[in-house]
Amino acid sequence: MKSGAHRMKPQLVSTIAQLPVKEKPECVGDYAHQAIKKYVDHILQHEKGVLAHHHDPEFVHQMRVGLRRLRTVRAAFDFALVLPDAVSDRALKRLGKALGRMRDLDILQGWLKKYSNQTKLKKSEIKVLRTLNRTLKKQRKQCRVQTDKLLRSKAYKQLFKVIKKWLKQPQYQSVSRLPLTVALPDVQLPMICQLLLHPGWLVVDATDTTKLEQVHDLRKHIKGVRYQMALFREFYGEDYRAQVNTFRQMQDVLGELQDESVVQSFLATMLGSKWAKKLPSLHRCFQKQHHQLWQQWLELRQPYVSATQRDALHQLFLV
Repeated sequence: MKSGAHRMKPQLVSTIAQLPVKEKPECVGDYAHQAIKKYVDHILQHEKGVLAHHHDPEFVHQMRVGLRRLRTVRAAFDFALVLPDAVSDRALKRLGKALGRMRDLDILQGWLKKYSNQTKLKKSEIKVLRTLNRTLKKQRKQCRVQTDKLLRSKAYKQLFKVIKKWLKQPQYQSVSRLPLTVALPDVQLPMICQLLLHPGWLVVDATDTTKLEQVHDLRKHIKGVRYQMALFREFYGEDYRAQVNTFRQMQDVLGELQDESVVQSFLATMLGSKWAKKLPSLHRCFQKQHHQLWQQWLELRQPYVSATQRDALHQLFLV
């Protein structure tokens, strides 16, 4: 390509398309293969945006979404696949965690900017927030360098080289020949059982920080189940789709609580445990928002501690 030629800009795709109905595979192995390919393509497409130092934080977010969905497929179809040792859940999780550091900084910058624009602040608070924003920009720049190094590393390239090789020459367990519609309940129910037995459902005290960690972990399980259900939406009806949306609501509310926790942890690190004295209006905002979000969560969780709703959820997966 000539030096004066225009380069293609990285394209952001915020959603991962469903497989066309006419291309639905009939057996477990083929469906797993198509799902893995879809998410690998999604990851690599958004990798270009991250490496191009695109200012839109959505590229990093979408890479992480693709990695989480890839981990979900790997877990759901583990019984049917023979994947190389290099394509371990640990390796994929480590990569997602590395990208997560940049994502946390993007959340912090976005949250503080949104708060500053919506709230009437004292001059002293404005000064503190400006200092924090400068620190965040510096940290993100450093994190971007580390992320670039990771995405250009031999280990990263080798991981996706191995995955691509498997996609060209996939290996399966014999059970992979089962018709997908026969296996659907058994594929999904193990993760559902883990979700319903999670101790986070029983936490009702928003002031117990130790127990709140269980709620944040529950959010990850809800997200995993939602990703798993998204794989199979086309095989079910409206009730199934409605349940996916309910899990999405739960994830959103708990995600906002988690973002709040990330921001407060950052403030405590930068300003000390008594940061509320330096940013009193922000502290009041947190208290109000936390109460509202927690009430929303309690309403959403209530049906799922009853035998009736749990039985209905199990029945939902039978086809």
